[in-house]
Amino acid sequence: MTQMKKVQNVFSWVLVASEMSHVFCCVLPTIFSLVTLFIGMGLIGAMPFWMESVHDTMHHYEIPMMAMSGFVMLLGWAIHFITKRVDCHDTGCVHGACEPKKKDALLILKIATLLFVVNTVIYFAVHFDHVH
Repeated sequence: MTQMKKVQNVFSWVLVASEMSHVFCCVLPTIFSLVTLFIGMGLIGAMPFWMESVHDTMHHYEIPMMAMSGFVMLLGWAIHFITKRVDCHDTGCVHGACEPKKKDALLILKIATLLFVVNTVIYFAVHFDHVH
Protein backbone atom coordinates (compact mmCIF):
# COMPACT_ATOMS: atom_id res chain seq x y z
CA MET A 1 0.00 0.00 0.00
CA THR A 2 1.45 3.32 -1.01
CA GLN A 3 1.93 6.11 1.49
CA MET A 4 -0.69 8.25 -0.28
CA LYS A 5 -3.26 5.45 -0.11
CA LYS A 6 -2.56 5.00 3.63
CA VAL A 7 -3.11 8.72 4.24
CA GLN A 8 -6.33 8.71 2.22
CA ASN A 9 -7.54 5.65 4.12
CA VAL A 10 -6.94 7.42 7.44
CA PHE A 11 -8.71 10.56 6.18
CA SER A 12 -11.67 8.47 5.05
CA TRP A 13 -12.05 6.77 8.42
CA VAL A 14 -11.71 10.03 10.36
CA LEU A 15 -14.38 11.60 8.16
CA VAL A 16 -16.70 8.64 8.72
CA ALA A 17 -16.04 8.80 12.48
CA SER A 18 -16.82 12.53 12.53
CA GLU A 19 -20.08 11.90 10.75
CA MET A 20 -21.06 8.94 12.95
CA SER A 21 -20.38 10.86 16.16
CA HIS A 22 -23.20 13.21 15.21
CA VAL A 23 -25.71 10.47 15.91
CA PHE A 24 -24.99 10.94 19.63
CA CYS A 25 -24.37 14.66 19.73
CA CYS A 26 -26.92 15.94 17.26
CA VAL A 27 -29.39 13.41 15.91
CA LEU A 28 -30.58 11.95 19.23
CA PRO A 29 -30.68 15.32 21.06
CA THR A 30 -32.53 16.84 18.10
CA ILE A 31 -35.09 14.04 18.26
CA PHE A 32 -35.44 14.60 22.03
CA SER A 33 -35.83 18.33 21.48
CA LEU A 34 -38.48 17.86 18.81
CA VAL A 35 -40.43 15.36 20.92
CA THR A 36 -40.27 17.76 23.88
CA LEU A 37 -41.40 20.63 21.64
CA PHE A 38 -44.31 18.53 20.33
CA ILE A 39 -45.28 17.64 23.91
CA GLY A 40 -45.22 21.33 24.84
CA MET A 41 -47.41 22.13 21.85
CA GLY A 42 -49.84 19.39 22.80
CA LEU A 43 -49.19 17.35 19.67
CA ILE A 44 -47.87 14.41 21.69
CA GLY A 45 -49.29 13.35 25.05
CA ALA A 46 -46.08 12.19 26.72
CA MET A 47 -42.49 11.27 25.96
CA PRO A 48 -42.10 7.54 25.27
CA PHE A 49 -40.79 5.78 28.38
CA TRP A 50 -37.58 4.55 26.74
CA MET A 51 -36.69 8.05 25.51
CA GLU A 52 -36.94 9.51 28.99
CA SER A 53 -34.31 7.20 30.48
CA VAL A 54 -31.98 7.69 27.50
CA HIS A 55 -32.49 11.46 27.71
CA ASP A 56 -31.75 11.53 31.44
CA THR A 57 -28.54 9.58 30.89
CA MET A 58 -27.44 11.77 28.00
CA HIS A 59 -28.36 14.95 29.89
CA HIS A 60 -25.37 14.45 32.21
CA TYR A 61 -22.98 14.38 29.25
CA GLU A 62 -24.41 17.15 27.04
CA ILE A 63 -21.64 19.74 27.37
CA PRO A 64 -18.74 17.28 26.89
CA MET A 65 -20.56 15.65 23.96
CA MET A 66 -21.21 19.02 22.33
CA ALA A 67 -17.61 20.12 22.82
CA MET A 68 -16.23 16.85 21.45
CA SER A 69 -18.71 16.93 18.59
CA GLY A 70 -17.71 20.48 17.70
CA PHE A 71 -14.05 19.45 17.69
CA VAL A 72 -14.71 16.36 15.56
CA MET A 73 -16.91 18.35 13.20
CA LEU A 74 -14.17 20.96 12.73
CA LEU A 75 -11.72 18.12 12.16
CA GLY A 76 -14.10 16.64 9.58
CA TRP A 77 -14.30 19.96 7.74
CA ALA A 78 -10.51 20.35 7.85
CA ILE A 79 -10.04 16.86 6.45
CA HIS A 80 -12.67 17.53 3.80
CA PHE A 81 -10.79 20.60 2.58
CA ILE A 82 -7.47 18.74 2.65
CA THR A 83 -8.83 15.77 0.71
CA LYS A 84 -10.58 18.09 -1.74
CA ARG A 85 -7.14 18.94 -3.09
CA VAL A 86 -6.08 15.29 -3.25
CA ASP A 87 -7.37 12.86 -5.86
CA CYS A 88 -5.69 9.48 -5.76
CA HIS A 89 -6.62 8.94 -9.41
CA ASP A 90 -3.87 11.45 -10.21
CA THR A 91 -1.31 9.29 -8.38
CA GLY A 92 -1.91 6.18 -10.47
CA CYS A 93 -4.79 4.43 -8.68
CA VAL A 94 -6.78 2.10 -10.92
CA HIS A 95 -10.25 3.21 -9.86
CA GLY A 96 -12.07 6.28 -11.10
CA ALA A 97 -11.98 9.77 -9.65
CA CYS A 98 -12.78 10.23 -5.98
CA GLU A 99 -14.85 13.39 -6.47
CA PRO A 100 -18.31 11.72 -6.57
CA LYS A 101 -17.64 10.04 -3.21
CA LYS A 102 -16.40 13.33 -1.79
CA LYS A 103 -19.65 15.03 -2.82
CA ASP A 104 -21.64 12.43 -0.85
CA ALA A 105 -19.41 12.92 2.19
CA LEU A 106 -19.80 16.69 1.87
CA LEU A 107 -23.60 16.37 1.88
CA ILE A 108 -23.47 14.29 5.06
CA LEU A 109 -21.03 16.75 6.64
CA LYS A 110 -23.36 19.66 5.80
CA ILE A 111 -26.35 17.86 7.32
CA ALA A 112 -24.32 17.03 10.43
CA THR A 113 -23.24 20.66 10.73
CA LEU A 114 -26.84 21.86 10.41
CA LEU A 115 -27.97 19.41 13.11
CA PHE A 116 -25.10 20.51 15.35
CA VAL A 117 -25.99 24.19 14.97
CA VAL A 118 -29.71 23.57 15.56
CA ASN A 119 -28.99 21.43 18.62
CA THR A 120 -26.57 23.99 20.04
CA VAL A 121 -29.06 26.84 19.57
CA ILE A 122 -31.85 24.81 21.18
CA TYR A 123 -29.59 23.74 24.05
CA PHE A 124 -28.54 27.29 24.91
CA ALA A 125 -32.07 28.64 24.41
CA VAL A 126 -33.49 26.08 26.84
CA HIS A 127 -30.60 26.18 29.31
CA PHE A 128 -29.88 29.92 29.11
CA ASP A 129 -30.61 30.45 32.81
CA HIS A 130 -28.14 27.67 33.77
CA VAL A 131 -25.33 29.19 31.67
CA HIS A 132 -25.28 32.48 33.57
